[in-house]
Amino acid sequence: MNSAPLVLAQATDVSPLAAANETVNRLDILNHPEELLAALANLHVVWASIFVVVGALCILNGYKWHKKVVIVCAFLGGLGLGHMLSKQMGNSRIVMGALGLLCAIVAAPLLRFAVAIFGALTGAFIGANLWTAFSHSPEAHLAGAAMGGIALGLATFIMFRLVVVIFTSIGGAALAVFGGITLLLHVPAWSESVQTSLIANQLLLPLIVTVAAVTGFVFQHSRMRDDSEKEEAEAAAT
Repeated sequence: MNSAPLVLAQATDVSPLAAANETVNRLDILNHPEELLAALANLHVVWASIFVVVGALCILNGYKWHKKVVIVCAFLGGLGLGHMLSKQMGNSRIVMGALGLLCAIVAAPLLRFAVAIFGALTGAFIGANLWTAFSHSPEAHLAGAAMGGIALGLATFIMFRLVVVIFTSIGGAALAVFGGITLLLHVPAWSESVQTSLIANQLLLPLIVTVAAVTGFVFQHSRMRDDSEKEEAEAAAT
């Protein structure tokens, strides 16, 4: 525990893609605050601020702007894929930009399938963290990820709107919380206490993300229901 405050002291500013690569193999990252803090400590404060703003917007208006959100997520996913491939192909910026643009262009006309992919990723994230939190074999968290991914991915074709709300709420909550933690880590007076609290209380981070996600889900679902009732009333009037 004494080594936790050293994370920020040894950190260097990197791109969010590099920080994401450090955690991409840990879908149950919420249950491993030490690894998450090590990755977030390397994130620049500007990117952390962007994460907070984008995350808050997704929590509050994710469904309303879901088409734009999906296209942006597809672009970022393409950048991440390009970042991994560029290690073998070289010309990282060219490869990243090309794949990011390609994914965004493909996602626009295939919106439902793109939502299914991101819904499956969200389900995998939920399943992996629940498996680690409540299972006696956390090393097998990929089993929980597989079940969650399949369930939410298939649910997209049955409950499209609901999956969009879940995807944007959880994704926005994770972005906002991770960005907020990063900003706190860059405040010398709070850095040590934040790291100590998150590491000492393993359930604190999942709880914070869950509260933010549930808040977003309730808010978006109520707005979605109001919009549906308004559309039905207008249709009945015509």
